[in-house]
Amino acid sequence: MIKVNLPDDTSTQSRTTLVQTSGAAAALLLCVGLVVWLAWLVLREIDDFSVANSDNLQWSLAQADVEFLQFRLSMKDAQDNPAAMEDVRRRFDIFYSRMVTMSSGRVFHTLRESVQSSAPRMRVLDFLENTVPLIDGPDEEFLAELPDLLEQSEQVTADVRAFSLAALSAFAEVSDARREGITELMIYIAAVLLALFIGLTLLAYAMFRLFRLAQKRADALQFASTRMKTIVQTSPNAIVVTDEVGVVREFNTAAEALFGYTRAEAVGRLALELMVPAETLARHQFGALAFLDEHRRPRPEEQHFEITLQTRDLHLFPAEVSADRAEADNALYVFYIRDISNWKEAEEQLTEARDRALAGERTKSEFLAVMSHEMRTPLNGLLGAMQLMRDHSLSPRQGDLLDRMQSSGRLLLELVNDVLDLAKFEAGKMKAEEAPFSINRLLDGLVETAQPLAQTYGNELNWRWCGVEGGGAIGDARRLRQVLLNLVGNALKFTRDGSVEVEVEYLDAARTEVEFRVIDNGIGIAEKDLARIFQDFETLDSSYAREAGGTGLGLGIARRFMRLMGGEIGAESEPGEGSLFWIRVPLTPVADVEADPEEPRDCPGKPKRPLDVLLVEDNEINRFIVREMLEGEGHSVTIAENGQAGVDTAALRRFDAILMDISMPIMDGTTAASHIRGGTGACAAAPIIALTAHALPEERERFRKVGMSACLTKPIERPLLLRTLAQVISGEIPAIPEDGPQAASAAQASAAAPAVTSAPASQSDLLDEARLGAFLSEVPRAAAGKLLERFFAEMDRNIAALAETSPEDPDLAPVAHQCAGSCGPFGVEALRRALGRIETQVKTGTLPEPAELEALADLWQQSRSALEARLEAA
Repeated sequence: MIKVNLPDDTSTQSRTTLVQTSGAAAALLLCVGLVVWLAWLVLREIDDFSVANSDNLQWSLAQADVEFLQFRLSMKDAQDNPAAMEDVRRRFDIFYSRMVTMSSGRVFHTLRESVQSSAPRMRVLDFLENTVPLIDGPDEEFLAELPDLLEQSEQVTADVRAFSLAALSAFAEVSDARREGITELMIYIAAVLLALFIGLTLLAYAMFRLFRLAQKRADALQFASTRMKTIVQTSPNAIVVTDEVGVVREFNTAAEALFGYTRAEAVGRLALELMVPAETLARHQFGALAFLDEHRRPRPEEQHFEITLQTRDLHLFPAEVSADRAEADNALYVFYIRDISNWKEAEEQLTEARDRALAGERTKSEFLAVMSHEMRTPLNGLLGAMQLMRDHSLSPRQGDLLDRMQSSGRLLLELVNDVLDLAKFEAGKMKAEEAPFSINRLLDGLVETAQPLAQTYGNELNWRWCGVEGGGAIGDARRLRQVLLNLVGNALKFTRDGSVEVEVEYLDAARTEVEFRVIDNGIGIAEKDLARIFQDFETLDSSYAREAGGTGLGLGIARRFMRLMGGEIGAESEPGEGSLFWIRVPLTPVADVEADPEEPRDCPGKPKRPLDVLLVEDNEINRFIVREMLEGEGHSVTIAENGQAGVDTAALRRFDAILMDISMPIMDGTTAASHIRGGTGACAAAPIIALTAHALPEERERFRKVGMSACLTKPIERPLLLRTLAQVISGEIPAIPEDGPQAASAAQASAAAPAVTSAPASQSDLLDEARLGAFLSEVPRAAAGKLLERFFAEMDRNIAALAETSPEDPDLAPVAHQCAGSCGPFGVEALRRALGRIETQVKTGTLPEPAELEALADLWQQSRSALEARLEAA
């Protein structure tokens, strides 16, 4: 059993307090005695000082009389004996000095202020000043004036005597006044001492109270210190405390377990050398730990960081560090260190899982894009062949079958285009258009397009404004129409002998947000299915749904289009009561937009003359369809099977027009158009018409910038093809766009041509000396050698692979990006720029030439040689 004797501890503390208080009182009395003794000494010294001054003053005044008398006697001697002139001058100088001293000395200040002594003193000084030239002059002149001087000196003798007497009288008055002042001063000193005594007494009491308070605070501080020490020692995180120069002053138990050092081994050693790997120490001293070298408090963004540390057995581990500086007489740095190896491992696993998921999504999107493109190509051939069949005489039964074939083909093409839209949206390549359009005409066209489907199911279809009627707006009319058409089509398919109505309404007074509602009285949707229907490939399992069919992509794409336009989509429904689908989209209001003239659907008349047309198309079916369409109208068609063949053929002779496919092997259509426009061949100014399967607005803009006159979308409609040819030949559509002249096209061709045909010859062109120098100065040589070995091995492998990679390889851009990032820290600038150009070309859709990829190997070898030579020189 532990016995706690608190009274004894309290008595001990009381005795200690009493002893300390008694000592303080004795010290106070001693101070008072010293003050009294010092006051007595001061009084005595003042008195002695006053007497000395008085004696000195009286003696000086008496001496003035004597010295002036001696001066007069010396002048009388000089009358009889001219050899005594030196004695006269000496006596004069002595008296002169005495008078000057009494006129300017601090002791004689009071006498100079006396009115009685001022007049005789000034007459004496005037006499002296007048005599100075004679004293300093030749002896003959002085002897000649000596009788007059003797007469004047007799008069001055009375002034000297009057000055002395007046001065003594004034000094007596001043001395009396000083004694009275000293008496008053002593009274004041006594009062001050009394006040001091009282103050010291109060101070002693206050000090006693403060002492008791300080004692309590010391006890509290001791308790807090013990508690803090317990917290530090039991903390699961390592806590290391260093002084301002980085020497370890505290090392808790968790730090011992983490780093493998005991507290005794760690305290007194430099923390950085103890915990930070030598190969990264220099880099961290200029990076995350720069505040230590600069002897300052870390900024908020510097207080938390991650760093690689090492244990006693040189095992490296990632750590999370929190650091701060405690400002005191001796500044301290406190570091909280946590091993995050497990967290980093989990993070890497999550990142790897995310990368795999993203790769899967990317693969899926690429697969959908490729498959939709590959499926659309034969569909375009089928639809084109069906158009050509109408040039032949068909029986009514054959015509009916052909109509059904074309309808089914167009439906299948729409489904394929939906898949491609989905893939492009997921890849981030889709952007909303901004163009003026008429809301009224958009809805009129929507109803007109969907009217046949409404009649098929016996439904009524109409639209109306709710509230204030509107007119024009700026937005993406094409995608807005596609969303509304999908909603209306769904409403019609799931409604029998009912009605479908489209309502449109402004949601704000500024008309900047518009809501479209598609309302039907069909079968309706259960509440649990409302969220599911907007997911991809989701269809409802009902009788009408099975009859209507569908892929379930429409609403998923509609939701993506609304996000693209900054809007939202939703639905409200009850089974058996019908459905309401709504979309809200921001639109900028404008005045009503004039309607575009409707394009005629029939073929234009026969051309005035047959045209000589160059068709650049890699697909045999498409070549056949377009050639049949053109030759059927009397035109001559020359075939080129890829972009390079098209460029070569266009350079040989002049064609009236060039039909250019976009996606082709060897050289794509935009690159081929750039070469034709930038060259000096026969077709440099010929109209070029792009043929593409699914051109976005930004892609059409790119076609125009490289000099293409117009763009036709596959499947090619014969009337539209012939009309476009007629427009470019007649000049209605410019052969070369205004903002895409041959000079701009030449620049595009230059950009598309291989950028790396020969590597720079000089080391300064190959390497960035500043970046390489920074690397070599910041990284220890041993670590730099290991990094360079890994860099050389990685680049040898990747550059060799890039040189043999196809420009269409999907891994081309990621590998080029990785290699360019590796080149940066080592200053391999020329190769980094070349890899960056290749990555940019791939991302912008302009594939690099194979020759440009092959040239990377030679450029790398030159860069490596230059880098090795630079390292040897260092």
